[in-house]
Amino acid sequence: MSSGPHDPSSRQAAVSLFLIGFITFSLLYAVQPLLPSLARRYALGSADSALALSVSTGALAFAIWLCAARASAWDRRRLMLSALLLAALLNAASAFSANWSELLLCRALMGVCLGAVPAMAMAHVAETAPPGQVAGAMGLYVSGTALGGMTGRVGLGIVADQHGWTVGLLAVSGLSLLGVGIVWRLMPSVPRPRATGRSGWVPSATWWALLSDPRLLRLFLCGGLASGLFVSAYNYAGFRLQGEPFLLSPTQIGLIFCCYAFGVMSSGVAGRLALRLGQQRVLWASVLVTALGVLVSQSDQLPWFVVGLCLMTVGFFAMHAVCSGWVGLVAPEASKAQATALYLLAYYIGSSVLGYLGGWAWDHGGWLGLSGGLIAALLAFAVLFRGAGASAADGGARPGPRPLRV
Repeated sequence: MSSGPHDPSSRQAAVSLFLIGFITFSLLYAVQPLLPSLARRYALGSADSALALSVSTGALAFAIWLCAARASAWDRRRLMLSALLLAALLNAASAFSANWSELLLCRALMGVCLGAVPAMAMAHVAETAPPGQVAGAMGLYVSGTALGGMTGRVGLGIVADQHGWTVGLLAVSGLSLLGVGIVWRLMPSVPRPRATGRSGWVPSATWWALLSDPRLLRLFLCGGLASGLFVSAYNYAGFRLQGEPFLLSPTQIGLIFCCYAFGVMSSGVAGRLALRLGQQRVLWASVLVTALGVLVSQSDQLPWFVVGLCLMTVGFFAMHAVCSGWVGLVAPEASKAQATALYLLAYYIGSSVLGYLGGWAWDHGGWLGLSGGLIAALLAFAVLFRGAGASAADGGARPGPRPLRV
């Protein structure tokens, strides 16, 4: 039975999806503004401190693939609620870690838990929302992820400045547990679908077919590069802002993540422009905007540094929106879910690996050295997507699925 847009059950499902996205990304990224504090607390280099985020995103990437590889459905409502509950508790446990290894273990396990949520949330939308409301429901989920990622970063920075990063992590967990309780009350349950095969696993031939498609492989690599350069910029912006000549407090550094608002807007604009002008033109423009942001961020004047970070944010979200939408356009109809999972796998692996390696560039060359690495990643991105465009020239302007925002 379908529900109308004003039906109470539809509203409850919409609120639940928004909260799921909010909780997931506030837990995942809240630690990012704390990297300088963690480096001081545990006597770490900047690259090692970034592992607090990298181990979470790396574990999340594996869990996303695992969920996509499993064709038979679990009880998705129960799985999502259990995953969010455990993730909130693990985040709280990380605040009491006796040493760096314990903190990384808590963060890695939290990433595994959170990895079960995005794939399950999208499947839950498809099962519970009436056909005409699927796009709107997904929009609410995406809005929750964007707002949660920004709120977690900014809010934790403010709390950490006043009460310490331990209290900040506990506050994020407390807010997340409250949200899980609301979702438990509001989210509708659906019957568990039947398994699609004897084992319930997607055949390996499906994965190999996707990975052997040069267009998709290039787009997967593009997603990893774009994510890696973006996370690197924000990981080490805090280290630059706490030192000369800026000398900002943790609260002020946390506020820098408000730049994300520009990215959330640019992703929607980029998706619409890609339909009108073609993906390649929009991607070239986004690469140029990102490169301009890197150059502007070399300034020692705070307003110009913020402008540079905003330009990088606009450029990255545009690259990510177009690439993720392009994957859905190129992938075969029967394996779009698996293609999306591979894109997200590459996206989060790129975030984890390049987010860590960016610390080496920062340690050895400061912001200028890191910027050189960002420009190199942009050049590699340009080469890859140019090849993808050359082999997919016939798919340029057809409408694709809603771009991912993660």
